[in-house]
Amino acid sequence: MTEHVTSPILRAFEQGERVFLSETWYQVWKTTGETTNGAVDTWFEVVPPAAGPPEHLHSNFDECFWIVKGTFLIKVADTISKASEGAWVFVPRGTAHTFRNVGTENGELLILALPAAKVRQYFEETAALLRSQPVDEQALHRVTERYGVILVGPPLPGETA
Repeated sequence: MTEHVTSPILRAFEQGERVFLSETWYQVWKTTGETTNGAVDTWFEVVPPAAGPPEHLHSNFDECFWIVKGTFLIKVADTISKASEGAWVFVPRGTAHTFRNVGTENGELLILALPAAKVRQYFEETAALLRSQPVDEQALHRVTERYGVILVGPPLPGETA
């Protein structure tokens, strides 16, 4: 059996590679599967007001969210709740979920994908497609499919909880 060695990682608040989903929605990557021996992908996400992803699920990994700043509407399976700073959400793989920043300022999330699943590469490819106009929906579908992300619904509308 081969033993894998992972080096300790310490990143300051703003340290890490950035991926911009839009001009104001971005991620700061703390760890990836390459740096953690496949254990975890970790990123800090800055989400502008009224923003959030379409409802989706992951077939390859579980996901955890810690709300660092702001107030979010969170949908996990059929439950919609409002959650603020300090809230923790665990989403088992295969469970539909989404979120929306319902505050008036940027919200901040710390997100973990367990085990690591090349999530940064997924977001890099997705971000490039989302920033191109018009968005190539077929290419976007191929990327989500390749990374085991299944879109199941639209983003959350304004406050409903």
